[in-house]
Amino acid sequence: MMKAKDSYHHGDLRHGIIEEAKIWIETKDISSLSLRGIARRLGVSHNAPYRHFADKESLLAAIAEMGFIKLRQWLQQVLEDNTLTPEEGIKALGVKYIEYAISNPAYYRVMYSAYLSDYKKYPSLEKAAEESFTILIETIAQGQQAEVIRSGDTRELAYVCWSLVHGVSMLYLDRQLRSSEMKSIEKLAKLATAMMIEGLAVKK
Repeated sequence: MMKAKDSYHHGDLRHGIIEEAKIWIETKDISSLSLRGIARRLGVSHNAPYRHFADKESLLAAIAEMGFIKLRQWLQQVLEDNTLTPEEGIKALGVKYIEYAISNPAYYRVMYSAYLSDYKKYPSLEKAAEESFTILIETIAQGQQAEVIRSGDTRELAYVCWSLVHGVSMLYLDRQLRSSEMKSIEKLAKLATAMMIEGLAVKK
């Protein structure tokens, strides 16, 4: 019988490590994650993961990069609806963002983990994170050009929007919200983004 450690091809092992790490994070936490522990769970040698990842941080960087790429794909779905006004687009992006966080908890926790203190060490991760954030920035800029969103530093306004939806997402993931029912979370997400737009809108 083929041993587990012999059953991985070069590319498969890297993917297997990432998938096993995501399961670990969902069922345990990031702090306890280790490459040696992943190796044991996969049935490979203790040194095998180090052929793909120099350390725990580089593994987390790879997971975070995939998470941001996936987030961008989710947000891109909103932009495909050409009938949305800039205000509606920002609201839809906010709701979609929260839906993503709830549907992908392992990715989301790693993306904003304190264990990744410096994205600049990982250029592809930094690029993926910026590209996902750019979607919100550009949508706000469109609203400013249409004179329906208040003037000001576009990136700063985007930070305010992100802070709100990130807060709702983390409260849910940390089980701090009284209701964990998806319908209630969707309602809260829509209320939060509606209030966000009210604050961003040009006062008439």
